[in-house]
Amino acid sequence: MRVAVVSAVYNEKQFVGRMIESVLSQSRLPDEVVLVDDGSTDATPSIVQSYTERFPIVRLIQNSNQGPAASRNVAWRAAKADVVIFTDGDCVPERDWVEKLVKRFGPPEVAAVAGTYRTLNTQNKLARFVGHEIAWRYRDVPAQVDAHGAYNLAIRKDVLEELGGFDESYKAPSGEDWDLTYRISRKYKILFAPDAVVAHAHPESFWSYMKNQVRRGFDRIKLYNDHPEKMKGDAYTGRLAKYQVLAAACFPLTLWMFFCKGWCFVPAALFLFLVGSGWSVFRFIYQRDPSAARYGVGVQFARNFAWALGAVKGLLRFGIRRLW
Repeated sequence: MRVAVVSAVYNEKQFVGRMIESVLSQSRLPDEVVLVDDGSTDATPSIVQSYTERFPIVRLIQNSNQGPAASRNVAWRAAKADVVIFTDGDCVPERDWVEKLVKRFGPPEVAAVAGTYRTLNTQNKLARFVGHEIAWRYRDVPAQVDAHGAYNLAIRKDVLEELGGFDESYKAPSGEDWDLTYRISRKYKILFAPDAVVAHAHPESFWSYMKNQVRRGFDRIKLYNDHPEKMKGDAYTGRLAKYQVLAAACFPLTLWMFFCKGWCFVPAALFLFLVGSGWSVFRFIYQRDPSAARYGVGVQFARNFAWALGAVKGLLRFGIRRLW
């Protein structure tokens, strides 16, 4: 079985060298490493080029700034492999990562294998909170999943060819990998490999993180238009999230009711729900990292409104024709 590790990279000068070094140090060395630069404006291309000059299995392909979906499609189509393993430029795989993913391929109905991650930039409180929350979400992930991110995802190339790869109408890094894994899971199995780990650099800036969450809310509406059956949730996304978004969207209206009509019960109830709905996450994180857990209360509260704003923008863009 020939294996290719591929990645679409954009302005990743801080981590891309570490990512390539870790891939080249795998216990099961990939047959090729294909990186597509998505129009970086920093030193990313020159860093990657320095590896192509020393290691024949590493290739660099230049692309204009088309987004991760388009550049990942360029990458996997250029690979001459049976299995394509996707990761990101800010990920550092553990030494047995490729080995752990590849060994789970066997039966033809297994089309993909998905791994997990730990936090790379643990010095940052926001990054630690995001990492702990992801660990909380993954705590009960079943052995077979229907959704996963492309930061740690191995897929048979013939399945990618059959399904056409990533949907390039998803321009930003948000819903394109969910869409692909939704489509894969309709026909094949996606196995979850919790021992196949990459270290990932999570967001460090609060406002950049919130901007990204607005985009996630926007793309989630597109996802639900494309896959209405997933409105009820998937292996990663719980059912509570949509009620948090709804509560956050309604909260400003209830504040108007409070100031104009004196009605305090409804906004108080929504506020308590938005704060209290994060209790299980808080308890999980507090046992591991009290300062990140306390910081995360405000992050979660603000994120609900970012999701709601993105969802409203998505509804205005895509409508609700297939949502209900």
